[in-house]
Amino acid sequence: MRNSFILIFLFLLGASACKDERSDIGDQYFKQGQYKEAVAAYTEYLKLEPTHIKSLYNRGRAYEELGQHEKALADFHKIIKEDPLNVNAYLSVTSDFYYRQQDYENTVFYADKTLKLNENNPVAHTLKGKAYQKLGKLNEAMAAYNAAISVDKEYADAYLSRALLRIHLKQTSRACTDLTMAKSLGASNAAEIINKYCK
Repeated sequence: MRNSFILIFLFLLGASACKDERSDIGDQYFKQGQYKEAVAAYTEYLKLEPTHIKSLYNRGRAYEELGQHEKALADFHKIIKEDPLNVNAYLSVTSDFYYRQQDYENTVFYADKTLKLNENNPVAHTLKGKAYQKLGKLNEAMAAYNAAISVDKEYADAYLSRALLRIHLKQTSRACTDLTMAKSLGASNAAEIINKYCK
């Protein structure tokens, strides 16, 4: 009897390890930029564990890299259904789907949902600002960028986005200050914009 128990335990342990390996294989493919292979590995793993949040999220990210945004969105929504407090899933829905699709109302909606879960998320504040700016709600956009910077003084995209809004508002001096900060924090196109507006 004891030997039977040990054999069952070892079998379950081995089966569990095989499942984990399939997820790890997907992670390795993803890191190497082999997104089709990553999707296949995650899909195989999800046949065994259909609600495994990490694999769903990573498969969604791999779908995004392949330009299969509807499939990515389906994975992110499944995560939200299984784990309604998952900030990363809300952010992915916000930025990688609705903002990219130029659906700015839904971008604001999902950014707000993200911020209800984590009010100190600079990415969500910045995406909300960008969406408001596209909608022509410039005061709301400025408030969102200011909120992003107040929670993370080293978030380059918030400075860059606020600078572009200030350029639009003809606040060139303040825009150049933001651009200098964005450049110092590594924003890749800040130098080009500085050359155009701050010389």
